[in-house]
Amino acid sequence: MPESLETKAAKHILIVDDDAMVRLLARAALADLDVRIDEASDGAEAVALFQDAQFDLILLDVEMPILDGLTACERIRSLPGGADVPILIATGLDDAGAIVDAYERGATDFIIKPISWSIFAQRVRYLMRANESFKALRESEGRLHDAHRLAHLGDWVWNLRTGQADWSEEILRIFGWEASAESVSYADFLEAVHPEDRSAVTHAVGEALERQDGFGLAHRLNRADGAERVLFSQGRVQVDDRGEPMQLRFVMQDITERREAEERIHRLSAYDALTGLFNRDEFIQYAQRALSAASEVGGLLALIVLDVDRFKRINDTLGHTAGDEVLRTVAARIVQTTRSFGPLIQPDVQHETLVALARSGGDEFMIALTGFRDIAGVPLFVQHVMEALAAPIQAMTEEVFFSCSVGIALGPEDGTDVNELLMKADTALMHARAEGGNCFRFYATEMNRRAAERIGLEARLNRALENDELELHYQPQIDLATGEVVAFEALLRWFPADRPPVPPGEFIPIAEESGLIVKLGDWVIRAACLQLRAWREAGYAPVRVAVNLASRQFLEPGLVETVTQLLAETGTASECLELELTERILMADAVEVRAKLHALKEIGVKLSVDDFGTGYSSLAYLKRFPLDTLKIDRSFIIELGEDPTDAAIVSAIVALSRGLNLSTIAEGVETQAQRNLLVDLGCAQAQGYLFSRPLPASEVVSFLIRGVRARSSAP
Repeated sequence: MPESLETKAAKHILIVDDDAMVRLLARAALADLDVRIDEASDGAEAVALFQDAQFDLILLDVEMPILDGLTACERIRSLPGGADVPILIATGLDDAGAIVDAYERGATDFIIKPISWSIFAQRVRYLMRANESFKALRESEGRLHDAHRLAHLGDWVWNLRTGQADWSEEILRIFGWEASAESVSYADFLEAVHPEDRSAVTHAVGEALERQDGFGLAHRLNRADGAERVLFSQGRVQVDDRGEPMQLRFVMQDITERREAEERIHRLSAYDALTGLFNRDEFIQYAQRALSAASEVGGLLALIVLDVDRFKRINDTLGHTAGDEVLRTVAARIVQTTRSFGPLIQPDVQHETLVALARSGGDEFMIALTGFRDIAGVPLFVQHVMEALAAPIQAMTEEVFFSCSVGIALGPEDGTDVNELLMKADTALMHARAEGGNCFRFYATEMNRRAAERIGLEARLNRALENDELELHYQPQIDLATGEVVAFEALLRWFPADRPPVPPGEFIPIAEESGLIVKLGDWVIRAACLQLRAWREAGYAPVRVAVNLASRQFLEPGLVETVTQLLAETGTASECLELELTERILMADAVEVRAKLHALKEIGVKLSVDDFGTGYSSLAYLKRFPLDTLKIDRSFIIELGEDPTDAAIVSAIVALSRGLNLSTIAEGVETQAQRNLLVDLGCAQAQGYLFSRPLPASEVVSFLIRGVRARSSAP
């Protein structure tokens, strides 16, 4: 039997796409496969490469300059050796006509953009294994039977003149018919097709006969033993010398296992990995269907948004691992409360009880509730949830107490669209938080006073600057090779004199919307520079401090002058200041951004890209702009060592940075295993709770004295 893909000599793959980032991510997704990869940026280059070398698989983008993917596919098929190579077409078009066109022009399979890289890797494995099977068929007729069974592939011919059908043994096995079934007809085939798919099959066959051409479609099959399978059927009409249809040849493949695997992957993409609840997108789809169903029978849907009060403090004090444990416990308690609350929302004869739960991100949860016989059941349900969450949670070694704030909107009373209801539930949630939290509020029209609330928050922020309520905390960045502190990231904190601390996630967005972020940003740079001067005057070696720049602050015309002035006023060496930029900033007006970055570079400050890999991740700006560092987002670090895709992406980013002479910093490092793997992957620096939480300035000196070498060096 053919060897598996993993045990044979390295296969040769050609990736053709005019987007360099797509080619890079494709390489990363295939990092676990023993393959050689060549790249082309357009169809003409791909055709030329194929004339000089044979490939085992080609990924072709449809939309490319010079020569599009479908035309390139046709040309490759006409070249020596091009008839059998698997060609995977990547397209943003999802209509049936475009997909059929791709097949007719020689595509083996297609994948929809934006590409799910986990599905892409699985599809490559599948196509290359299937191609090995086809090669085996051509090498030896004696192995035909085994190869067909391996690929779950069969064929049959329908004689259009006599009505007789000639079935291969594998087709009979796929359909569950007896091997000696010689009288099986085309009508028997249609009878075996799932009733809901039968009209699509007959239409495809009819169109092929009319056009004297081919077809391809997936459909369900009811086997003779009652089992349901999924087939991909392809057919082509053959004509005689006079051009009259003579026979229709079918090739069918049982793709049930592949479909099931893709459905499992889809399920993973539809659920929150941490809690097992719906993610936001899946929840919105479900809730919209539930809202429509409730409206048809005159019912209601309660859309509930729940937020854990001051959750940021748990992450800041106990670390993200403890925070994740809290979120899992919150999810489990909501689920348990929902199950035990059934009698209180028991439906009447007209309404069906439906409850959907989701974690929409961070510490926010969403609940869709329908089928209650009385609106009074909604606050009662919410009270039970809040009581369940009030019990202490054991997180790591600490007992954590917290409360939650809840916003509720009712549909269709407050809106007929789920996104509208979510906005109104969020408004109610903000109202609950503004009242100190640990309460719930229904949406009411008078709550739409966001402008007034924003003005109030702006005033408090202005007073915070005047009253010295703002403070910088510093999280160390560590050289993974030496264990030494190379820099600190300055993080803004707000500690009002008469209120609990305000999380940055609450006041930063309002500051950005109002423009106050410019004033806050200047304060942060000044405070960081003054702190650098204080450490230097105390006799400590110079250290670099990184400061985040908001989009609006970066776009200020006088930014370069402001930075220059602050450095001069505080006597801070420019190389000790690093400005962290988001990918969103870099993807703005390229001319203005480039000019400003070069001006900042000329005065000597360092420039880094924050959360790299989560935004556009365009190679264009990395090449054009004078950057120093890429910060790898913690989303790629949290499962490092568990998900091979994360390791491949981190490795690709490190390799890219090295090629562009950039440094790399990994964010959110919490375990020794993550640190060790980052060292193996060549990452230079890291920050996270493994080394230290963000520290107030008063604790930084003792941290520097203590050092981190013993805690962070490899065993």
